[in-house]
Amino acid sequence: MPRQDLLLELHKNASPSLQGHDALTKAVELFEIIGNELSANQTADILRLAERIRINSLKEEDDFLNLDGSIELSLQDIVSSDYLVDKISYWVEQIREELFGVKEPPFPDDLDSSISWIETTALIDLENKKSAGASTEDNIQEHAFSQQAGVPFLMRDILIPKKSSVNSIWVQPGTLLYNLSRKVETISRATGFSRHALTMYILTGLEPILPRLSISLNLGKAELPCRDSNLQDNNHKLTKRSLKIEIHTADLSPKELKMIYDKYRSELKIRKTKSLSSEQVKLYYMVRNHGGPPVQGSKAFWQDIRKKWNKNPDNKPYQSWEGVYQRYKIVERKMENLFIKK
Repeated sequence: MPRQDLLLELHKNASPSLQGHDALTKAVELFEIIGNELSANQTADILRLAERIRINSLKEEDDFLNLDGSIELSLQDIVSSDYLVDKISYWVEQIREELFGVKEPPFPDDLDSSISWIETTALIDLENKKSAGASTEDNIQEHAFSQQAGVPFLMRDILIPKKSSVNSIWVQPGTLLYNLSRKVETISRATGFSRHALTMYILTGLEPILPRLSISLNLGKAELPCRDSNLQDNNHKLTKRSLKIEIHTADLSPKELKMIYDKYRSELKIRKTKSLSSEQVKLYYMVRNHGGPPVQGSKAFWQDIRKKWNKNPDNKPYQSWEGVYQRYKIVERKMENLFIKK
């Protein structure tokens, strides 16, 4: 069948979530290479592959990767994914049997019904918990206490794919959904498959596709008292940004690596600046060892720093205390860009 006629046939039979989605075209391209001689039902098999690709394209909340579709699947991604699926298939059968009493998917090839079941069951579990005397506020308090005490919080979420996003649904400890979420996370850590795709695999049998890579942004925040009036005492935020990059493919291209590098610099707010020079480092520690820049009486302080600095013949001398001060402020601003949010 000519490609144009095939695409028309696919669009006519595609689910609403696949209508007009690029996953259909990509599935046809891949299928022309790997599926023509393997398929008894070409249309159904391409639609299945397209649904796998669509779900793989959805980004989970903590996946900060947004490269405008520039990261595309390769044939090796499909092979790697299907190899891993074969490896974990018996593991998944055991999970189904433990949770649902059957080895087969409880909602075979039915994404909508499986998602509806998760949403309904989560609401029922929440109502049951409320009936037992617990509330959402209790969960929030438990979460806050666990963070302060440094112990794991029992609440978990389960991720489900929607048409263009991944939704998070909180699940209650001791419930079937809670156990499902815990097992999905275990497999995800072991394989790299996304949690929402694994959930659908367990429930519907739709095989996951391994993401080529994922980037998650971690933010560490704290309210700090601060002596520096320029940073607004008692309204001062320490913000530590870091990126976690996971690469799951063996054929990442130089173009993709460049895009990852650009994303890293953008999200960590790294500007086109040089690293600190040895002179700047020496000046920073000289100021720090003298108690740091003062809030008041700064002129006398910087005059003293200039005098001590110029005594060392290895140091390039400063002509004024303002020059020392401005040089130090450059170092300080670099550190503030990394850690401080006003």
